[in-house]
Amino acid sequence: MFHLLRFYSGEGKPTLLSRGEEGEVAGIELSVGKFEDVNFGEHMACIGYRTPEAYLPCVNRAIHTRQCPTCSARDVAKAYTVGDFSGYPELYKEAQKEEYCLYLAQFGEGITKCGVTRKERFQERMREQGSDFGCIIASFKGPDEIYNAESAVQSRFQFANAVRLAQKIRNLVFDKGAAHESIKSAVEMVRSSGVVPDFTPEIIDFSSHYPHVRHVQQTYSVLGTILGAKGEILIFRSEGGKEFCVNMRQQVGTFFEKK
Repeated sequence: MFHLLRFYSGEGKPTLLSRGEEGEVAGIELSVGKFEDVNFGEHMACIGYRTPEAYLPCVNRAIHTRQCPTCSARDVAKAYTVGDFSGYPELYKEAQKEEYCLYLAQFGEGITKCGVTRKERFQERMREQGSDFGCIIASFKGPDEIYNAESAVQSRFQFANAVRLAQKIRNLVFDKGAAHESIKSAVEMVRSSGVVPDFTPEIIDFSSHYPHVRHVQQTYSVLGTILGAKGEILIFRSEGGKEFCVNMRQQVGTFFEKK
């Protein structure tokens, strides 16, 4: 049995980052085009927390939760998601030297998100989230000012701060032209408002990185040929030819067997 710590697919390779029975942490890659049989159980336990050096096990051995409050407070992810560098002062010093960007990401036709990432990771971050289109709308040196700018843009234009995976699944089938028009309109609205310094928009299409599906059903385990992933949505085709998807964020913290 393996304990699922994280699922990622930003580089086009669906990967189950897992902790084995001996405590070892490794990525298990699901090969696109290959038949895979992965069965997720119902039991859940805390995944522990990540430091810059390693993934460490839960100090409380907590169960019935993906991540307990203690491990969440220690997780380095908070530095990159909300700019909270408490506990990691050395990372803050490095972050002050880096360039950050404020971006808009489009999911399907109707969801526009405003977020923050390091500029060098922009395209990777778009693929990690499964966004269909993305555009940088501002750049900042270091993390000190950008999160206030993010809040200001989100508040003024009612852009999403986060997008639930259930919403992304509902937008797997969408009109690409309409989605492009949505982000184009959002970008121009921000640019003309003056809420951020003027910029030259470059809207990038990320939709070609993901499997194209016309009709997909949600399920909870994998039994079929892997078609790929869209962010944390794993997509496969059953032996009967039907397309299915698995909400892999929902499976984090569970235990699984891979045959």
